[in-house]
Amino acid sequence: PRACPPAAMAYAFAFLLLLAKGSAKLVLLATFDGAKETTWPWHTVDDPVMGGASHSAFHVDKARKVGVWNGEVHIVPFLGEPGFCNLQAPGLYEEAKFPDLSGTDGVVVRARQTNASGLHHFNVMLMTRGAKKGSQQGVYNANFRMTANVADHFVPWKSFKCSWRGQPAPWCPELRTQLTEVSAVGIGTFFPGTAGSFAVEMESMAASSVQTLESSLSRPSVDLATFNGHDEHSWRTESDPVMGGQSVSKFEVRDGYGLYSGTCRIVPSLKAPGFTIALTENPILHKKFPDVSTMDGLALGVSLAGGNITAFKVAFCDSRNPYRCQFQSFKANFKVPSTDLTEVFLPWKDFSDKWSPYTGEHTAEQPPAAASLKSITQLQIWTEGLAGDFALKLHYVRARKAEDMTLLV
Repeated sequence: PRACPPAAMAYAFAFLLLLAKGSAKLVLLATFDGAKETTWPWHTVDDPVMGGASHSAFHVDKARKVGVWNGEVHIVPFLGEPGFCNLQAPGLYEEAKFPDLSGTDGVVVRARQTNASGLHHFNVMLMTRGAKKGSQQGVYNANFRMTANVADHFVPWKSFKCSWRGQPAPWCPELRTQLTEVSAVGIGTFFPGTAGSFAVEMESMAASSVQTLESSLSRPSVDLATFNGHDEHSWRTESDPVMGGQSVSKFEVRDGYGLYSGTCRIVPSLKAPGFTIALTENPILHKKFPDVSTMDGLALGVSLAGGNITAFKVAFCDSRNPYRCQFQSFKANFKVPSTDLTEVFLPWKDFSDKWSPYTGEHTAEQPPAAASLKSITQLQIWTEGLAGDFALKLHYVRARKAEDMTLLV
C-alpha cells in the first residue's frame, strides 16, 4: 500500500482523533509530493491575456515537495493600473474532477511568500461546473494575506465572491451549493492590487472544517484581552501632554474589538514626535493577568481603521516594579499591514525592558524571564516616535505557543 502523502502528515494525527469523534473534515485538494490523487498540472495565467506586461513562472521543487511560483505584477499600460498573475490547476479553459468538499468551512493554503520586499496580498480561487453562463466561467475568489513563514492560511467560504473577468457575476450559484462541482483551483495576486514582485512556495491546498483548524492545528493559548464582554480589565489612554506635548488619543470598546485612535504630534520643546499609550488599569489596584510562562510569545489580532501610522509597540509590566511600570515595561515593535484582520505573533525574545524613553527603541536586549511572565500586571499599546494620525483595531491579545496557522475570518 502507498504511504500517506507527506503534505498530509501535518494534519493527519490530530485529524484522525477528531474524525473518531465525528467532528472534523479535511479534504486535500493539491500537494506537490507526487501523490496521484493530489498532483495536478499547474499553469500560470497572467495579464498579457488582456494586454498587460505582468509575468510569472512555476515549477515543482521535488526535493522539498513544494510548488514554487515567482513573478512580477506590472502596470497595464492602457489602464494605468496594476495587472495580475494567477496560478491555477488545471490550465486556462481546462477542467478536472476534484473531491467533494461538502461539510467543510473553507480553504487552507499552506504556503509562504519569501520575497521580503514583495507582495503579500493574494487571493484563492475556485471554479465549478455550475458557475457558468453560456461561454462565461465564473470564478469564486477571496483575498488573504500570505505570511513570510510557512503557515496554514484559512479562508472561509463566506469570504468568497464570484466574478467574471474581474466584474461581479451575480448569476453564479451560492458557493456552498457548488462544493461537489469544483473543476479548477488556484491562487492569484490581489486584484486590483499593487505592482511588485513575489516569490511563493506552496506546500498544499485543502478544504477543512473550522473544527479541524481550531481543535487540531491550533496550539495552547491564554487570552489576555478579547473585547467580547468578558474581559476583567478595562482600557484607557495617556498622551504626551504630561510632558508638554500636544498628542491626543482615545480607546473605545466596539463590537468585538477595541479602537485605539488619535494623533501623535511633535513635542515643541523636543522638536520630535511624542507618544500616546492605550493601557489597562493601574497595576497596583487591580488583579494580575494569567500566568503565561509556558507560552512562547504574544499574539495580537489587529487591523487598521484609518490614519497614516502603521507601526506600533506592544508592552507589558510585571509585579516586580509596579511604580515604574510605564518606563520599565517589556516592549516590542510590530506593524499592521492592512485593514484585514491579521494576527501578529511576537516571541518573548522580541521584548526588552531596556529601551530609550525618547524613541522607545531597545538600548539592550533583555527579554522577560519566567518570573515576569507569571506576574503580568498591565498591557500597553504605544504610538511612539512617529508623527501622524492612527486608528488601530485591537481584536485580541493572547499569549500562545508558537504555531504556523493564520486564520482569516
